[in-house]
Amino acid sequence: MKRIIPFSLYLLLVWPAGLLAGSHHATTKDKSDTSSTSSVDKRLVLRGSLSTFNAAYGRNYFELNWNTVAGSFDHFDIERSLDGEKYERIGSVDGKENASTEGQFAFRDHFHNAVAVKNDFYYRIKEVESNGNVIYSKILIARMFNTKSLASLSVTPDPLANDILVNVQLNEDSYVMMKVMDEQGNMLLKEGKKAGNGANVYTLEGTHQLHPGMYTLEVTVNSREKMIMKLAKG
Repeated sequence: MKRIIPFSLYLLLVWPAGLLAGSHHATTKDKSDTSSTSSVDKRLVLRGSLSTFNAAYGRNYFELNWNTVAGSFDHFDIERSLDGEKYERIGSVDGKENASTEGQFAFRDHFHNAVAVKNDFYYRIKEVESNGNVIYSKILIARMFNTKSLASLSVTPDPLANDILVNVQLNEDSYVMMKVMDEQGNMLLKEGKKAGNGANVYTLEGTHQLHPGMYTLEVTVNSREKMIMKLAKG
């Protein structure tokens, strides 16, 4: 019997794409758009053998990259959700033939712009071991902005330290502000960074030490584009 090993760490309630970002507007749904318009829980899953998991935005696609540090894998199923609840397999990568040096893997997810401008993309990797066991990775949440300054934002827990990782992909030099607040609005962490054109990855050090409860993560670029999410630390 195959074994599924999930490990829930954070629960993310993300503001819908378009609510705070000026570049997001309601458009006609793509046929593959099965997202719900109701507010639903998004659960960050953290488990497995991945040492890195990130997304880079290109023209109408996200390129997913991940590293494995242990285990023997038959293949990886890439799953995507538009609401954080219902996932569908969008592709598969062979665990033996497609690895580059040091267990690096990649998968390119092409999508229609009409879907990306109004949805956050939730990605997870289903790791299928050679013995048939199944392990789900953490979840990575990516949002396309595609504005003058900002290409995309993605958030995920660090696979090793459990701190929150923020990946900001910029189209020009910008200023990035990251804040973590508790339920009462008290500021627990505030980091401002001058960031260069391209990918910028920030570790919110110490967030793994937060006590169980509800928190808010806010990421703002140049005081314009903003991504806000609620974190429930278990």
